[in-house]
Amino acid sequence: MKLKNFLYLSQLEEYDPARIIKWLNQNPNREVVEIKKKLIWTAKARCLYFIATVLFFMPPEKSVIFAINFLKPFDSITKSIIVFLATLKLKILHRRLKIIAITGSWGKTTAKDKIVTLLSHQYRTQSTIANQNTILGISFRVLKLPLNTQYFVVEIGAYYPGDIAAVCKILHPQIGIITAIGPMHLERFGSLENIFKTKMELAQSITNPGTIFLPVTIKTQIKSISLKCKNILFFENLDYVYQQLGRLLMVNQEHINQTVTTQSPSSHRLEIIKNGTMTIIDDSYNSNPVGFKIALQKLKSIESKNRILITPGMIELGNLQDRENTKAAAQAATVCDHLIIVGQTNRSSLKSGALSAKTKVKIHLVDSIAQAQQLLPQLTTANTAVLFENDLADNFF
Repeated sequence: MKLKNFLYLSQLEEYDPARIIKWLNQNPNREVVEIKKKLIWTAKARCLYFIATVLFFMPPEKSVIFAINFLKPFDSITKSIIVFLATLKLKILHRRLKIIAITGSWGKTTAKDKIVTLLSHQYRTQSTIANQNTILGISFRVLKLPLNTQYFVVEIGAYYPGDIAAVCKILHPQIGIITAIGPMHLERFGSLENIFKTKMELAQSITNPGTIFLPVTIKTQIKSISLKCKNILFFENLDYVYQQLGRLLMVNQEHINQTVTTQSPSSHRLEIIKNGTMTIIDDSYNSNPVGFKIALQKLKSIESKNRILITPGMIELGNLQDRENTKAAAQAATVCDHLIIVGQTNRSSLKSGALSAKTKVKIHLVDSIAQAQQLLPQLTTANTAVLFENDLADNFF
């Protein structure tokens, strides 16, 4: 693989040597090329490229991994300084700031966006940007917060146990929301129990007189968790949370209702797009077993005689991945007239799932989203509904 392409792969794998080596073992003789995105020339990427270029006598795979390991101490020091400065800024310059922290296996960004809309009507509100939800990304955002900010809405992501606890140690949020708990990133966490414990790190960080909002589906599980916060509110759907949160923070009821009922979904998350007689449901940001099912229900609810699903399936579900993709495809076959399976990552499980349903769904196999889009005009008729469910990065095939 060319040096620049291998550097791009490393960036997609978050510069994690173990994941890079695993990818190489699983994809021998494969080349990662910039199709959907481009290599971002951050300071770290430039340093790695320079070091790897100096080590021209090594193959790119070895030189980049060597460079990543070489930079680790500098990375650690830089990260510690940024986190320290963010912590200091919060303690000294933002003593009256109220922080609302959101985590969950899915639905974090949508919840963050709605809460920002909910609060901005009455309060000076800031939030984390896009999907910069790691401890470093959040710390950078803290350093840029205007001093007159009243509410800071923070989306916290996690790949491993301890990730959320580390962020909460900096933020000390007064309000916490766990949107959902499920098998997202199971491959990294190792077990569903680890996912549950990691998400609950947020609940354990909220102290009195704070408030924690939890999905009712975990009500029995939290009995095994020691919580300092006494104000625990359970919800069946997030609209209830927005209502309760708005009232808790004394937001005008009319504005609460307007936010809940009229705000459009976040980009690429069950986003409805009209294109002539075609209705497109763009749910391509990511996918999970619950979200896949909801998206199919949305597709089914649209009045159409021709429904098309385009998907590469779900990833990072560990030993549940084949099973969940098979189940999702079996359900899709009862809803769709056409199933376009993108790529090879989940091709086998999606195809077998669709065939197991024994419906009249027509299965099409393509290698990329671009090929799926080229095929689409051949399958569309008047009043067609199309669901784009998930999209995978260039390191998946």
